[in-house]
Amino acid sequence: MGYCISSNSVLIENIECMKKIAIGCSMKYRDILSDTMEKLSEMGLQPLFPNLDYSSENADKADTLDEKKRLALEHYEAIRESDAVYFIVPEGYMGTSCKLELGYAVASNKPVYFSEPTNDLALDCYVSKFIPLESLRDFLDT
Repeated sequence: MGYCISSNSVLIENIECMKKIAIGCSMKYRDILSDTMEKLSEMGLQPLFPNLDYSSENADKADTLDEKKRLALEHYEAIRESDAVYFIVPEGYMGTSCKLELGYAVASNKPVYFSEPTNDLALDCYVSKFIPLESLRDFLDT
């Protein structure tokens, strides 16, 4: 137990400070995303993915421009609140929304982690560390 500073700079006493990890991942991989969030929670971390329950399908389901923008802005807010950002990129795949989230994370000076290389130097150059899905405990040392 100890002290922690909340996101609005209020001193909180006698709580464990929980590291917040915003997650970026294509909804094609919803099952991997859900499993990863559960594992991070079990480790005492707080994974942030604001609209995981938006659709039950493994697909991007925004039907309108306004809806897509709202979903994106919710992710940017999660990145703003986070201590770090972890992108799950199976077989190196990173979709357009995740690329925009990466840009926001970099501009916000957040440490960026990928589950594996994308083999695109323009993306991989921003990675603080590659943390494979089977090595999530490495977040405890970051």
